Amino acid sequence: MVAAPADCFVEVNGLRLHYLDWGGPSDDVLLLLHGITGNCHAWDDFAEHVRDDYRVLALDQRGHGASEHAPEGYPVTAFASDIAEFRRALGFGRFDLVGTSLGARNAMPYAAEHSASLRHLVLVDAGPEVERSGARTLMAGVGAERPLAFRSREEAAEYFRLRNPNTSPKQVERSIDYGLRLNWAEKLVWRHDPDLLWITGSAGAREIPLLWESCGRISCPTLILRGEDSDILGRRTVERMLEVMPTATAEEVPGAGHSILIDQPDRFERAVRAFLAG
Repeated sequence: MVAAPADCFVEVNGLRLHYLDWGGPSDDVLLLLHGITGNCHAWDDFAEHVRDDYRVLALDQRGHGASEHAPEGYPVTAFASDIAEFRRALGFGRFDLVGTSLGARNAMPYAAEHSASLRHLVLVDAGPEVERSGARTLMAGVGAERPLAFRSREEAAEYFRLRNPNTSPKQVERSIDYGLRLNWAEKLVWRHDPDLLWITGSAGAREIPLLWESCGRISCPTLILRGEDSDILGRRTVERMLEVMPTATAEEVPGAGHSILIDQPDRFERAVRAFLAG
């Protein structure tokens, strides 16, 4: 039987952050960052597959999962600082960093300031800016168009299945177990901080120049993964990223939208493994 990851907490920038430590025989650290409103368990299947080659750490970023909400808010620079302080608190050296969606967005300013700390960086379907159609999708998925609560696990499961039909039954159960909580009215409500919504609007748009500037300062080997059918990361954005990031390469994943990890998990794993081994 495969050992479960260790549930751990650490204080970072005044916040109690939760993470999973999958251990492993290697001292090579692979840090995984989830997307907006997600949590570290999004990586469970992938982590199981690569834990024999890396010490796998999956972080609940501020305001997500079992980590504390941040009263001061969610600027991308705060997320990036959390990555730096998390590394400092755990005391590991150079590492590989894989971020999907919001996790990739937050990895950009971290890598700009700390490229020397990274062996490899993988940015999964996110760039400095979002396609206009994708921005509407993000706002709908995080904001008022999403159910406020669910009356039962079955109702919640139906929502997650409809949101992405490629979601496996195990992933649906994890979305409920770690993405929702039972409130005082015995309703299943979202666990993440509702203030994260503003990242998808004007607050996030103001950070676009900073993110482009960050891309231009990333000097570690970088892989940009784009879902072929993504409405979040456009091809023109990828082309511009490659122009300003001389150490970057890009790969498009067929049969995947924004959620490459869910839509094409095997292709995702092959692409990431090949890049990290290079």
